[in-house]
Amino acid sequence: MSHVRRRTSLIAVGSAIALVATLAACADNTDPAAEPVTSASSASGDPSPSTSPSESTTSTASGDLPTVKGSFGQAPTISVPESDPPSDLVVKTLEQGNGPATKAGETIVVNYAGVRWEDGQTFDSSFDRGAPAGFGIGVGAVIPGWDSGLVGIKAGSRVLMVLPPDQAYGDTPPGDPIQAGDTLVFVVDVLGSHAGNAAAKGDPAPTEDDSLPYVSITPKAPEIVVPPGSPSKQLIVIPVVVGKGAKVQKGDTVVVQYKGVLWRTGKEFDSSWSRQQPFVTTIGQGAVIPGWDKGLVGQTVGSRVMLVVPPKDGYGNAGQGDIKGTDTMVFAVDILGAY
Repeated sequence: MSHVRRRTSLIAVGSAIALVATLAACADNTDPAAEPVTSASSASGDPSPSTSPSESTTSTASGDLPTVKGSFGQAPTISVPESDPPSDLVVKTLEQGNGPATKAGETIVVNYAGVRWEDGQTFDSSFDRGAPAGFGIGVGAVIPGWDSGLVGIKAGSRVLMVLPPDQAYGDTPPGDPIQAGDTLVFVVDVLGSHAGNAAAKGDPAPTEDDSLPYVSITPKAPEIVVPPGSPSKQLIVIPVVVGKGAKVQKGDTVVVQYKGVLWRTGKEFDSSWSRQQPFVTTIGQGAVIPGWDKGLVGQTVGSRVMLVVPPKDGYGNAGQGDIKGTDTMVFAVDILGAY
């Protein structure tokens, strides 16, 4: 469980986002807001083997595929033909990007829109919400057609995906408007991908204040050493590695690695590094604890940021789990991307 989220419902898009409410299988009713990377329950079947776009096959002529208006980054207009849908998974690159190709096991960030083949009805769109989505790919976090179709796609690409029922939900749909046996059509813009061991890549700026925690600056899982004495009652934000990327803006979807320890014990209570899965969230809008919202806005991509978070900027007097209402938390946060 991720401890950087609030105790209450945290992610504003959590109830609507198709990655958790639609693309993930519905057999498991785990609340996705309690899990990292907005990952939801396992896919409804074993994901198909990874397939590159050039390997995707269909018995349907290309002229019978949906048409798409709009360029990468723009909300697409999807028109579905009146012919029967293809029986095989279709992945067609509409615009080829120049970024790295996604690999199974990575965390990818996408914008997408989805419609039913049967009537062209839109059932979800991250474009409409104005917030990209992030999730692990090729690991069963989403429906099989996504796990197969998005591995090998280069960042900056726009792809058309047609998912027959066996690559989507089959006879166990998540609910209206998706029905049993539906063929689903997606347009997906792949914004970026991040490996499970990705780390900050910037200029070292180690702290020399013995009253502050020590955070290692090497590009791997951080070491955090808490000093003796009482912590500050104020939020402390110090980049110990300064990245050269863009500044994080309020409302950005950010991809981070992080480790958190308690000042009281020095012991780790949560870590994306331990899961080998970067964490994706919206920043500056109450999706996470106040210390993160305040401390990460304005930092640059590629940075490792030390956050010393007092209770008032964490979980308050109520605490959470093993975190007491009086506990100060210390985080090392590597900012891998902002979208």
